[in-house]
Amino acid sequence: MKNMFSKGAHPSEFGHRQTTMLMLGLFLLVSQCLFAQSRIIKGTVYDEHKDALIGASVILKGTSQGTITDIDGNFSVEASDKNTVLIVSYIGYDAQEINVGSQTFVKVQLKPSSLALEEVVVVGYGSQKKSELTAAISSVKSSDFVRGNVRDAGQLLKGKIAGLSIVNSTGDPTENSSILLRGTNSLQGNNSPLVLIDGIPGDLRTVAPEDIAQIDVLKDGSSAAIYGTRATNGVILVTTRKANSDFSIDYNGYVGTEEFVKTERVLTGDEFRSLIQDGTISATDFGGNTDWLEAITRTPVNHGHNLSVKGGSEKTNYLLNVNYKKNQGIFKKSDNEALIVRLAVNHSMLNDKLRLNVSVNSNTQNYTTTGDGSSFNRGVYSAALVTNPTLPIYKQDVNKDVLSSMPEYDGPWAQPSALVAIANPLSTIETANGRHHRQRTRLNGNVTFQPIESLKFNALLSWDRYYETRGYRETFDNFNTTVAHSRDGFASRGTCETTDQLFEFTAQYSEVFGIHNISVLGGYGYQKNIWEDYWMRNWNFPTDQFGWDNIALGRGDSDIAGAAIPINSNKTSGNLISFFGRINYILAGKYLATISVRHEADSKFVGSDQVWGTFPAVSLAWRINEENFMKNIKWINSLKLRAGYGVTGIAPSNPYLATYRLGYTSNNDTFYYNGQWVNKLTPQSNPNPEFTWEKKKEFNVGLDFSILKDRISGSVDAYYRKTVDLLYNYPVPVPPNVYGTTLANVGTISNKGLEILLNGVVFNKKDFGWNTTLTYSTNKNKLDKLNNSKYQLANDYFYVGDAQAPMSGVPTHRVKVGEPIGQIWGWKVLDITEDGKWIYEDQNGNAVESKDVKIEDRKVIGNGLPKHYLGWNNDFRYKNFDLSVTMRGAFGFQNINFTRLHYENYRDQAMNNLKAGYEKVFGKAVLTDSKQFNSYYVEDGDYWKIDNIVLGYNFKKDFIKGIKGMRLYFSVQNALTITGYKGLDPEVGGSLLTPGTDDRNKYPTTRSYTFGVNLNF
Repeated sequence: MKNMFSKGAHPSEFGHRQTTMLMLGLFLLVSQCLFAQSRIIKGTVYDEHKDALIGASVILKGTSQGTITDIDGNFSVEASDKNTVLIVSYIGYDAQEINVGSQTFVKVQLKPSSLALEEVVVVGYGSQKKSELTAAISSVKSSDFVRGNVRDAGQLLKGKIAGLSIVNSTGDPTENSSILLRGTNSLQGNNSPLVLIDGIPGDLRTVAPEDIAQIDVLKDGSSAAIYGTRATNGVILVTTRKANSDFSIDYNGYVGTEEFVKTERVLTGDEFRSLIQDGTISATDFGGNTDWLEAITRTPVNHGHNLSVKGGSEKTNYLLNVNYKKNQGIFKKSDNEALIVRLAVNHSMLNDKLRLNVSVNSNTQNYTTTGDGSSFNRGVYSAALVTNPTLPIYKQDVNKDVLSSMPEYDGPWAQPSALVAIANPLSTIETANGRHHRQRTRLNGNVTFQPIESLKFNALLSWDRYYETRGYRETFDNFNTTVAHSRDGFASRGTCETTDQLFEFTAQYSEVFGIHNISVLGGYGYQKNIWEDYWMRNWNFPTDQFGWDNIALGRGDSDIAGAAIPINSNKTSGNLISFFGRINYILAGKYLATISVRHEADSKFVGSDQVWGTFPAVSLAWRINEENFMKNIKWINSLKLRAGYGVTGIAPSNPYLATYRLGYTSNNDTFYYNGQWVNKLTPQSNPNPEFTWEKKKEFNVGLDFSILKDRISGSVDAYYRKTVDLLYNYPVPVPPNVYGTTLANVGTISNKGLEILLNGVVFNKKDFGWNTTLTYSTNKNKLDKLNNSKYQLANDYFYVGDAQAPMSGVPTHRVKVGEPIGQIWGWKVLDITEDGKWIYEDQNGNAVESKDVKIEDRKVIGNGLPKHYLGWNNDFRYKNFDLSVTMRGAFGFQNINFTRLHYENYRDQAMNNLKAGYEKVFGKAVLTDSKQFNSYYVEDGDYWKIDNIVLGYNFKKDFIKGIKGMRLYFSVQNALTITGYKGLDPEVGGSLLTPGTDDRNKYPTTRSYTFGVNLNF
């Protein structure tokens, strides 16, 4: 201390660490004085599974003094009476009265009840009782998750939250859920919600679904604004399971298999041969009869295991969760293996005033690849549809009379005619091989200091490292490499590393003054990330022996001018600094208000005059049922009206977009200088000092209710959101600009919608129970603005999407001011001529043949965004059996069926086609026209799915000695789809501006069957 305060010392020399130590010492001194004359009662509240209950109410009987449990289920209350009685309650559980006596620490285990009296949800930087919420927040407990073998944590919420769309459009075992909340908010930015795992930015695939206790979704602007620029698309808060002092071991395991939900109708070898013989098509009969889809698929075996161990003492406890999954895909060489380990340790000291939480998380993923930079080469699926079915798998089985019609090729695989630019599907898989490895490690620590009951300080520190390596090769026998490009093999290798560091400090003060209940939160956050990657490719190897492990052996395309071996590396870093605060106020238990603000700066805006952004929010609520005029209305248990307004921002995905940047356009854009070919370094952007955040302004009004002794409950929310200052690239003159386009904030998109949630306890008897939940949502969006006086496109619209070769360059969607996003744009089919030519509707409404149709005759022929979503979840209980059925649907949208567009035209006679391509269109004629993108291939996508069926049996306690609980279950995922759509699955992907795009190169969706067991020791 002498050195720190010595004469002449400048205040700046008094370091951050010394300040922290001094403040901690002062807090400890103050706390000793404050508690010298009082008695502190501490404890933990947990459920029947010994899991901590977050937000349980703990009240001193006969007073209004009390608290709620924290995220670890712990509480601390002050009392002076030795005869203190605690009343402990939690939604869905029977309340208990605890005679404390001389105890200073109590453990309370609540038992489930049939009525839900109160509920606590996790909000930004804390938790609140549901009855005290003023914003649109939805919460799902682990007991209500979608059960069975889920691909990632996102699938746990399918059909559970109104307004939250979760799509799994493929059967690829490496694919993740696509999540969209309340519509499209940006033309170029990310439209996915922010995911926080125990308060730390994360990824839903990095947390084991079995390790999650609760998921809360901040849906509107007033609830999400406290997260500022990251929260425009909503916030998903994942709370993992917590440790306690009671030792327990839980094991969950499953084994299962999968099948395709649906397959396309294609010709068999004999049917194809018959068409050749009768002259319908002109193709080669190779003498075989190959089912190409069967040749490249298998019956997969999937299994998963989750082991959780927790225990310890009242002061120090731990939880270890180990999750391992290995999923085989239906296609050969498609798989995914993942290991997720989490260790959490909690320790309390100083009479529980100081609590430490440390967590180590490790996620490892490995999978096989058959495509460069991807997982499974999805072009293999479309190749299996159209490859000549008379072609045998191996060259030795080809009819020798037609062997000469095959391309020159030294490999063992039979290949189609040189007229067909598609390789033998099985050979493509077997001659390509790669491995992808991902490793993510996160260390985080949390320190909570609570010197007095009403004051709490919290510090969170996290270090997160993601590392990825990949290698891929194609052998000499690979048809695409050797024949199509005349090369001897191909290999690529790459690495990627991301490091994120996060520090957050919050202080919260809560107090009750008579009829006034106030809580004030303030905080500071600092986040730093570093991202770097490296990759290279090479061709023409002397041997197949090394693959990507000795990539320098390749000669590249040395005989092509300027075609150097592609090598690339990048590194970027960024910082996010924020100050935030929130005030919660309750008057007389009836009138509620929440005000929050976040002020932050992002290094992505370097070069702009607007690095800092401010994002405010305010929301109000009225608990109508607490009014005197409602007291005699017994059938209404709760009724609350809410209204809120909030502003959030969207930061661009890439940094330095406001600056002048240089770069290489491509490896072949070269000039000859001093005896060698040199790549050109050219401008890549114009500086824009006006570059700023995209901002979403949202108003939400809602009603929460519970009636008939909580037998029926739910909520209704209506919202209007407008995103302004949308980013888009606008053409500018050169000179004075150095680049032909400038990224500028000009556009505006608006969304409005309605969300309804309805919960019902239909039956609740001793041996039989039935709970049901209905969700409904609708959303309408519109592009309100695209141009201004400074930045303008040639029109008030632009085209996106591509119909693919041989129609490359033909757009599939149009984005226009005054219209919704997702408009499918093309020619409208009226009929077909007797000789198989299309008849279209022109811009004047007249019928014209395809040879006379014009570009100007295109019009809106559909929209890929559903207008309505509906979910219906049912949970049944009969004695020891339980049955869960999850259903959902989407309505009012169209899909582009690319498979039909490309493979329902038998003019491609050397290939196989869908059977419908040989059938009459509209019952009149077989199509003979060229491939054209039109409304015939745009279909209604409405569907209703029975998503998940789980039947379980719960054995009685101690059925087997040493096992406290045991449950066996059987589940079917993606059980049934009711739709008029002709494609494999109406739930398709597509980018944010091209929704409803059902690509022909895909990994079809699957139906899974799973047997599982849950054990508690």
